[in-house]
Amino acid sequence: MTGRSIRSRAPTASSANVHKVMVANYGDNTLPELLIRRTLFRFGLRFRKNARPIESLRCVADIVFPKRRVCVFVDGCFWHGCPKHFKCPKTNSAWWSEKIEANRVRDRRQTKRLQRAGWTVIRVWEHDLIAKRISIVSNRVRNAVMSRASH
Repeated sequence: MTGRSIRSRAPTASSANVHKVMVANYGDNTLPELLIRRTLFRFGLRFRKNARPIESLRCVADIVFPKRRVCVFVDGCFWHGCPKHFKCPKTNSAWWSEKIEANRVRDRRQTKRLQRAGWTVIRVWEHDLIAKRISIVSNRVRNAVMSRASH
């Protein structure tokens, strides 16, 4: 590893198809995010989407309940290194391993900072929202929000 940032050392796409996938990749309003937001809205919960829980912290949560100090991160299985589903690409595997590990470290650091500041942080894997577990996850979020009603 050199002193240069991971992003500055990102490899170029190995094929035209890989380039298409990379260009089409987006970070917000994913299907899992839409599913949980729709369910939480049906519960009568109102929230901010894609917002910083703490303005001074460079961290954007997918769902934020500012008054209750609850935030939700929907972690994609690939980008956040899901232990069940992440498979390191064979092309540029050293770079990808470093990249995903850096994402994991950043996620843990942000969670700790938010918790120290008094926030309830809920992290869910995208597969939990797609695999028909949406009601379990949504109830977990609703319970966290409601339990902080008096705070």
